[in-house]
Amino acid sequence: MITGSPAAVEAGDNITVTGAGTPGDPFVVTAVTDCAEVRTCISAGPGILYNQATGVISSDGSAVVNTACGLDGDGSAGSPLSITSGAWPYPCDVTTSGTPVYCDANGQIRTTPPHTATQNVQQTQTAYPDVLVPNPDDTQIEIQQIAVVNPDPCREAFVIIEQEMEISMDMPINSTGASGIGTDDMMFRFNNGNSPQVSVHSQHTKVVATIIGAGVATVTQMRVTAGRGTGGATYERVQTFLQAFILTIAD
Repeated sequence: MITGSPAAVEAGDNITVTGAGTPGDPFVVTAVTDCAEVRTCISAGPGILYNQATGVISSDGSAVVNTACGLDGDGSAGSPLSITSGAWPYPCDVTTSGTPVYCDANGQIRTTPPHTATQNVQQTQTAYPDVLVPNPDDTQIEIQQIAVVNPDPCREAFVIIEQEMEISMDMPINSTGASGIGTDDMMFRFNNGNSPQVSVHSQHTKVVATIIGAGVATVTQMRVTAGRGTGGATYERVQTFLQAFILTIAD
């Protein structure tokens, strides 16, 4: 209570003063919050959400973060984190053809495993003591094999196998002989000349393909065959060349 001469009381911003300041009519000070003013203050910084319909003010749960390496924004509702990305340079649709990124157990961003391309080569050359060329066609005279390993633990591998063979034959007059890979005759020769032919040969190639599973090791074979031998034709040398290309392509 103020006694003596009435005191001067002045209302400030958002304040209302009533009464004369006497015992019978005391001062009453009323403060009213200006919602628009408060709303301006709290929305000026990050981390605050205001529901216009209910009037509820809450935290948006965001925290200010430091950004680098293509990240932008501060993590707030007004400035969410974003990643700087380049322009998609391909004619296909990025939505259906783009490769996703992944998060590992340590919280590090990962992309798909890199593609791999490996090669395995095996070459042989065997001399024979003038063995008669067999008469039945596609008779196996050698079998060669090559190891194929898919080094990718995640994806299947597409394997291209090049098979080459060469057989040297001695062919008397009016003799015949054939050679091939598996059941495919690659060469048939008939000496209908006037003199024997010595160490005649030609090199032939066949390409096959297969798919092996992730991390799988296997062996692929090539059957060297000969046949249709007549007139005393013999073979004295077999040369083979196997080459495997093991390819895994990123998704």
